[in-house]
Amino acid sequence: NAEYGGAEDFIMGKEKESVAETDLISIISPDNMHLEWGPADQISVKITDPIKKQKFRGMKSFMSYYITPISTNLTVERRYKQFDWFHERLTEKFPCMIIPPLPEKAVVGKYQQDFVQQRREKLELWLNRIGRHPVIAHCDVTSHFLTCQDEKDGWKEGKRKAESDKTSRSGFFLTVQCDAPLPDGLRSEREVASFSGFTKKMESNLDKVVRHNDDYFHKMVGPLKQMYGKYGSLFKELGEVFETCPLPQSKSLTSAVMSTGKTYSEIADVYEAQPQYDAHVLSENVREYLGMLGSVPDMLHVHKGASQKVKDYTNRDGEKDAEEEQNIALRYSTISAAVLAEITHFHKQRNVDFNAMMRQFLSSQLDFHKTICTKLQAALAQYPE
Repeated sequence: NAEYGGAEDFIMGKEKESVAETDLISIISPDNMHLEWGPADQISVKITDPIKKQKFRGMKSFMSYYITPISTNLTVERRYKQFDWFHERLTEKFPCMIIPPLPEKAVVGKYQQDFVQQRREKLELWLNRIGRHPVIAHCDVTSHFLTCQDEKDGWKEGKRKAESDKTSRSGFFLTVQCDAPLPDGLRSEREVASFSGFTKKMESNLDKVVRHNDDYFHKMVGPLKQMYGKYGSLFKELGEVFETCPLPQSKSLTSAVMSTGKTYSEIADVYEAQPQYDAHVLSENVREYLGMLGSVPDMLHVHKGASQKVKDYTNRDGEKDAEEEQNIALRYSTISAAVLAEITHFHKQRNVDFNAMMRQFLSSQLDFHKTICTKLQAALAQYPE
């Protein structure tokens, strides 16, 4: 039910599927304040250069991606449409989790080398993001996607099992086992509202970062490169003028001025190349987060819908079943616990990711300025005091 965010059946106790103990998902509170998913090993993968293949006697072409989980070192072959299927299954199975979007499909040029390489990198990034989630990384559908080597019967059997999973959508909450005190309604609504405001502001800021990076790129490869290149041309031209002087004493100065012209031409090239090392990398990382932030409203809608269902039941006319009202409140707390655990996971990953992003960006900026300083110091050394 879209109005209630897809959790109505669970809230109303209509989900009756029995859950094996091995399928239970733990929520803990190590600091007795914040809820988080129970610990689990991360999964890392590598995707090697894809290969273009054909079927139906060459009438249809597609790219095959070769995925190797580091833990198994066994390679599986997947097409983009299988990635798409996997993403759809995750979105359905985990209604309260932030599932990052897949890289977009290409309308044209999908077999061009640059595009193929960029997509390989983005799919690898996407899979490793999935692999860092303590719940998603270890669910059956992820295991099937990463380990099934039987491309025919084995894949079809796992596909059917995933598509008929009774613990998807609303049924997912049957698997949630909170090993910490469940949050009350006021606490969960306060924390969810705070996270909603946080992510909206973060999304707005990251949009600005991407736009500023675009502006930075155009200035670095355009006006700034041209400005330093112009210095290079002017100093080279000045050195050529000085070369016409017959005095031997002028040779060292002439050589230094000519060298300075070359230095500024090199600096112009450094400016042109720099955005690929800082702004481009930062924008790609930021865009990944913008994609995840775009999934946040769906997650929060699940909580909002559950909260509304509780209020509708509590405020309805007529006689109420006190026990059922208590059970509804308990199931709402379970949904809240799952949402709060996902919020904690988001923040923990954000802390790691943005620390790495800022280190990479600043290191690249430092290297850039050090390169220019080294070149200028070498040019300066040619002029005696």
